[in-house]
This record gives sequence, C-alpha cells and structure tokens, in this order.
Amino acid sequence: MRKLLSLVAVLALGTSLAACGSDDSKAGGDFGKIGIKVTEEFGKKPTVTHKEGEPDKALLTEVVKEGDGPEVKKGDYLTANYLGQIWRDGKVFDNSYDRGAPSSFPIGVGGVIKGWDEALVGKKVGSRVVLSIPADKGYGPAGGNEKAGITKDDTLIFVVDLFGTASNSTKLDADPVASAATPFKVTGALDAEPKVTVPAGTKAPAKPNKPVVLATGKGKPIAKGDQLIGRYVVFDYTGKKQASTWDPQPASQQAPAQPGSPTEKLQVGPGPKGETGALDGLAGMPVGSRVLVELPPAKDAKGKVTNAFAVIDVLNAFPAPKQ
Repeated sequence: MRKLLSLVAVLALGTSLAACGSDDSKAGGDFGKIGIKVTEEFGKKPTVTHKEGEPDKALLTEVVKEGDGPEVKKGDYLTANYLGQIWRDGKVFDNSYDRGAPSSFPIGVGGVIKGWDEALVGKKVGSRVVLSIPADKGYGPAGGNEKAGITKDDTLIFVVDLFGTASNSTKLDADPVASAATPFKVTGALDAEPKVTVPAGTKAPAKPNKPVVLATGKGKPIAKGDQLIGRYVVFDYTGKKQASTWDPQPASQQAPAQPGSPTEKLQVGPGPKGETGALDGLAGMPVGSRVLVELPPAKDAKGKVTNAFAVIDVLNAFPAPKQ
C-alpha cells in the first residue's frame, strides 16, 4: 500500500473498533445505509456517489458485500484494494485498482489513518466495506494533505475490498522437507520465528546457490514479477541474526512504533526495469513454503562487504503494482 501509507501513516492514532451505523432515513434512495452508492463488484474498481448535503460527523461503515473468510484482527497484515474519494468535491485522490494489485499494511496498530484502524478490524476477508471517515479520524489532525487535495475539514469516502490477512502467528499450510539440501540446521514451528545453527567454519559461497525449500506449501505457484507477503529472518554465516520481521519496529518521524509483522517488500524479478533480484529463484515454488535464500554480497554503511542468508515464509503472492 505504498501510496496510501505515504499519505496516512503519520496520522494513525487509534486501535479500537468503533465503526458506527447510520439512520437509513438519512440516506434514502439507492444510497445505502450511510448515504453512499458504489457500483461494480468486489475486486473491480468502483464508481462512488453520495447523498446531497453535508456528511455525517461520525465514522460510518457499511459492508455492501460480506465475505466468508476469517475476521481481520488487530495487528494483522491486511491485504486490500481500495479507492479514496473526497466527499466535498468527489475527487478520487488515490486508488490501488489502477496499479493492478492490492496493497498491504498493518491494521489496528497505528500504521494507517484512525478511521481505517477502527473500521476494518473485525470485518471478514472477502468483504467490500464502504467507509465515511470524518476529518478527525482521517487527515484533519495534520491539517489535511495538500498534495492529495485534502483539507483539514474534509470527510473522506473509501471503498475497501479485503483480500487477505497474515500475521507472525499464521501457520504455514506446508509439509516439512525431511532432508533439505543445505548445511544449515533450521528449526522452529511453522507459525514461529525459525532458528538456525551454522556449522563452524562455514564460509559464504562466491555466488549464491539456488533457494532451498525447507517446507513445501500447498498454495498457488509464485509467478515471475509477483510481490510476496512474507516473513523472514536474516542471518550471517556465523549464525547471528541480522534482521527479522518478527522484531518490533521503533517509532520514526513517519510512523509510531509497530509490532513485528509480515511485509510486502519482497518481490520476485524481473523488476520494473527488467532488473534481477535475490528472490528470483522463488518463481514456481508454491505459496505457503518456508525457503532458505542465500543473498548476494552487500556493503554495510562502512563499506565492509557482508554475506548473509534468509529464511523466508511465503504467506501470499500478488502481481506487483504498476509503476
């Protein structure tokens, strides 16, 4: 959810479920329970119109199509398509449908605007949810967003299609490989951070070997160009952990502190300009797999060459967004 996160990450403050209903008499006609009419079906780019007059000052939600998937939980990494529109002038200021792929983000923990955090936790995967978000639960606290054409007083309309959720406790639907072709010993349950033991004296290869499947998933094959939803731990060749999506993230100028969660920043090549990447070898492997990937040498901040490998849990895969 790159564009949306760049607009809203610094504004999200709430975590509790507080979505409100609306008196049907306020809407009338075909404008549903909250005064908003949406065309097209789940997964397709909608057209949005709303009732005449001023918007409600409360956060309003309507599930126009309820899914049959699991409920979205606080702290989940949510994958969704969305369209955002300004009530005042009908301007669509952002949408993921035109980019050809859904976006992903932590929900309920301050990673997006307050209205999203409050309205989407508790909804079921597969649902289309319509939101009317007042300024105090959107961009109002930051004085609006000039680049997007949003003022500090604007109510926003969102249509959100919920495609999937994942978390650090999501158990992989996978079968462990008894004799994976790797010198490393990888242990840990398939719903927990993996641990590794590296034999003494192990040296990094001159060139990374092919990825090794540690547990074979049962999902669809990963395609070239896919963006992955996944978890990972990076180790050096002494077995020391270098980075992990299970670890919490400290606060920054752009966002509050976040609990550990999966990420969408994993892509199988080719990239937008045809470039290759460390994860290209995952193409063809099934979603749900746990894999070991040797990474190309890289330089740290001091210019020192470092070598590392990663254990990655592939939770889902989607086409990468258009640039």
